[in-house]
Amino acid sequence: MARGLHWHRGMSVRSITVLLVLAAALPARGETADELIRKYLEQRGTSAQQAKHSELVRRYAIDLTGVIPAEADLTALEGKTPRELFAWFKAKGPMPHTRGERPYVWVNLLLDADHFLFSNSTQFTQVRFIREFNGELRKLYADGASYEAFARWALESQNFLSRFPSGADRSNAAFFLFLGRHSLPAEVPAGNMWNGWVLRNAAISSGQAETNADYHVYVYQASACATSLCTARLWSKTGSTPKEAIDLMLASTMFAEGTVDRYWQRLVGRPLPGNDFPDVRRELVRGFVQSGWNVNWLVEEIATSAAYTQEMMFR
Repeated sequence: MARGLHWHRGMSVRSITVLLVLAAALPARGETADELIRKYLEQRGTSAQQAKHSELVRRYAIDLTGVIPAEADLTALEGKTPRELFAWFKAKGPMPHTRGERPYVWVNLLLDADHFLFSNSTQFTQVRFIREFNGELRKLYADGASYEAFARWALESQNFLSRFPSGADRSNAAFFLFLGRHSLPAEVPAGNMWNGWVLRNAAISSGQAETNADYHVYVYQASACATSLCTARLWSKTGSTPKEAIDLMLASTMFAEGTVDRYWQRLVGRPLPGNDFPDVRRELVRGFVQSGWNVNWLVEEIATSAAYTQEMMFR
């Protein structure tokens, strides 16, 4: 195993192969994202202006637990570094508002719910599918599970298939959810990757949605491709099955970059400037991939960087 490269129990051979290919293509570790941000500022005759300690404590408390800090937190954290502040609030135990869940996990699930579960569609979704999806999401923050493996599972999940009924809808949603943008007209053929999925029982009425377990359940049938085009072409490469097409999508650098951009905007409050900080994005992508797609690593790197800890009026 390459030094600094990690994967988790339960990762498939396919996931590990994609991880190795991407990691090999990334530059060797250089400066951290935080060091690059500080160098960028110094080259322009300025420096990072860290927020007052009480402001930082409040920021970490709200972003990592969902509530303002207690007086005891302010006292216990006097003089602590950003990483120590992050660790303190990330490790907090269940609070009244989190219903038995660790606050750090609860906050991230709440934010992910809008992105993955309830936005961009009015298609009816069964409660049991939402609960299953939420359980897979939880593993990312509670267990440090692979985000790449989660994305692979999600793109074939019943929740995803039932929410987006056509191949074109699923293609555009997949790009939006996991690549950070909608698909372009030239990429519409990617929708073919889901054409082999058919309803297990199309005769079940919507009135049986919560009583019949087969309502809106999809199964993959290769025979369906005899009358429908199932081959997907993405960026000059072809996948003849949904799994192969998903491999192509998640092996793209856009997948890692789109994930980095989403968490950056979540924590910093504005997009990561591509023209000003290309090295910062590359470093975060490199570390994210080599961590085994661990979003907890990504959140900590962004939340302890000078971009997050600086004094900002809008925060």
